[in-house]
Amino acid sequence: MVTGGSAVAFWGEVRTTADIDVVVQIAPSDIQSLVSSLKDEAHIDEDDVREAVSRKRMFNVIFNATSFKVDFAVLDAGDRYEQEKFSRRRKLELAGGPVWVIAPEDLVLSKLRWMKSAGGSERQLRDCRGIIVLSGDKLDFDYMRKWAAALDLREEFELLPPKGL
Repeated sequence: MVTGGSAVAFWGEVRTTADIDVVVQIAPSDIQSLVSSLKDEAHIDEDDVREAVSRKRMFNVIFNATSFKVDFAVLDAGDRYEQEKFSRRRKLELAGGPVWVIAPEDLVLSKLRWMKSAGGSERQLRDCRGIIVLSGDKLDFDYMRKWAAALDLREEFELLPPKGL
């Protein structure tokens, strides 16, 4: 599932980003296959992938031809919100093919979470406001309020415009 700054382009205002953030659900038994499928066209460290999968952390892949980086966050199936967020992803069409993208409500919540953990970030807040303004009435604000409370993001949620103004 595409998330982070790249996902903002689907739900909010397009902005540049240095990489693509992707959430993956990967079993230890799938690691070798993943590494084998990418090793000829990208730098991928199998030990880093194994550690990331076992710790539910992040690993990255850097493509040889472009030096472009993709950050892969391993889904933590033990985290109720992360599981809910992953199950709500949306299948969209991009360049004639399917791409799974984080739902806009969950992108807002994730950005608020990142903002809180980083001690505040104007970029994250600007992304959230853009998503709300452009999506407005299409967003499930009850869902966002419920999870903002559960994730201790009430203060951050209050900084957002109501229902797209």
